[in-house]
Amino acid sequence: MTLPLVSVIIPTLNEAATVASQAATLSRLSETEIIFVDGGSTDGTAAQLEHLAAQFENVALCCTAKGRANQMNCGAARAKGEWLIFLHADTLLPEDSFATFLYEIKKGGVCSGAFTFKVGNPRFIYRYLEFYVAVRAKHLRTPFGDQAIFVRRNLFEQLGGYRNDFPLMEDMELVQRLKRHDGFQILNAPVYTSARRYEADGYFKRTCGNLYLQLLYKLGVHPAELAAKYYRQTSRHHIALPTLINEEV
Repeated sequence: MTLPLVSVIIPTLNEAATVASQAATLSRLSETEIIFVDGGSTDGTAAQLEHLAAQFENVALCCTAKGRANQMNCGAARAKGEWLIFLHADTLLPEDSFATFLYEIKKGGVCSGAFTFKVGNPRFIYRYLEFYVAVRAKHLRTPFGDQAIFVRRNLFEQLGGYRNDFPLMEDMELVQRLKRHDGFQILNAPVYTSARRYEADGYFKRTCGNLYLQLLYKLGVHPAELAAKYYRQTSRHHIALPTLINEEV
């Protein structure tokens, strides 16, 4: 069997509603393997993924302890591809965007990067979020995990992967290390993230919560300390904190 060029790694936790459509869409991509990494789902996600792995030749499942960084590292350790794409379970990677990615990596000069952020919801308010992310990406070159971070596997291994001691902000931390190397690029090719958490929490509450956490992280608060403090204050402030910090897994 020919080794895949690209390994798409998807961490999951209670994503039974999304994995079937993800597997069906991604399995059509050329030169690619799809690795779902389940972190102990209780809604039947793992059983569904076992069925999908049997159905699609290039779809695989591995299970490990909960934690997005740990799950993505586990998937990377199993990956056979020369390139790794880390895709959130609720983020869609269109075939034409993947084709752009293939073109860029085969052209050369790219070692890591991310896709352009879009929200899969027609409400106009999400266009403001897309604009903010686009400005941040252009001037700070700081994409987040919902932009599908990609990296050449040997560089990922050289850097030691994601930090397992980061319960959140693991994407920001990895990107900072990736940017120290040549060939970091944000592609003009969109991925579409679900608006489900913004819709559930409220757009402004979730957006402000995310910005607050990013500010604390940039001020030097360690993610483990930040997460502990965050959860302690949940009941006091009646905020659905786990959903604000983008902790699907």
